[in-house]
Amino acid sequence: MLSRGVLASLPAAALLLGLPGVPAAAVPGPPPLLQGWIVTRGTPYRCLTGGPIGTILSTTACVKGDRTQLFYQTSEGRLTQGENCLQPHSSGSKVLVRACTYRSNQNWWITTTFQAGTRNGPCLTELSVDRSNVGKVRLRACTGAPEQGWRSLTSW
Repeated sequence: MLSRGVLASLPAAALLLGLPGVPAAAVPGPPPLLQGWIVTRGTPYRCLTGGPIGTILSTTACVKGDRTQLFYQTSEGRLTQGENCLQPHSSGSKVLVRACTYRSNQNWWITTTFQAGTRNGPCLTELSVDRSNVGKVRLRACTGAPEQGWRSLTSW
């Protein structure tokens, strides 16, 4: 009869000897915290819109299938559009689509507002909408104003 100590050490011995054991199951990563369209709180048909690297964020009418309007928040706090990340411009209030660098300047604190960096960072704000229905989006001090409210909406 085998004692508990011997039974407990059998799996460890198998690992040390390289014997096949029970295969380890892959552990999936956590799901995105936010995914899909990001719409203004006041006008749910106006979507945050990016584009290729270098594009300044804006808002435009939501269009099903428009990949420039699909965003994902990673568990690390980055806000991504496709393979790229959203990043505040180094010398101003614009937010740009940039290649992901995995640095803190691409992190966002997201509740009902989108704050650059941390919960004390400036808020993503839709300042105005021009005649062609393109909204100007910039970082501003957080005031709780309606134009600083955003939410995720499934686009499919």
